[in-house]
Amino acid sequence: MAKLTDIETLDALKALGYTDKELDRQIRVATKRGKETEKYEPRAVSARFEKGEVVVQLASGWAFTFNPKRYKEFKNASVAELSDVQPWGQGYTLEWPKLDQHFGVGHILFDLIGPKYLASELAARNGSAKSEKKAGTSRINGKLGGRPKNEDWEKARKILAKAPDVEPEAEDRL
Repeated sequence: MAKLTDIETLDALKALGYTDKELDRQIRVATKRGKETEKYEPRAVSARFEKGEVVVQLASGWAFTFNPKRYKEFKNASVAELSDVQPWGQGYTLEWPKLDQHFGVGHILFDLIGPKYLASELAARNGSAKSEKKAGTSRINGKLGGRPKNEDWEKARKILAKAPDVEPEAEDRL
């Protein structure tokens, strides 16, 4: 299969109706998204197999280890195959070329931390978030006797009806 040059690719996109202005806009959006990803996504700068564990050094300076045998793809892998590990691409993925396996660094961390623990931590942080909407709702609830009980939906509806300028969060809507 022939590889298109940059000029041929641009010509093909223009033939599909993309304008220079639209291509420039999409490049700006992709660049911005890439910079945001670099801030928050864990990125490996090195990986090695040592004493039965994969040691991953992250760009943030943090490191973590895990036993690759916990994943079914590595259950029958030899030490030589497991030793051939490296960051792939920009480091958001670990690659085992001899095994033709690729695992996302973020997914590995998520698996190690555990979804229940992570969900509870995120809920705690989101619940403590401060916003003008939350402050306004809290003031209104305080004047009306405090936060309504979960089972008292009618009272909650009445409270919200008295506060038309305070929009509930999507997950709090009745």
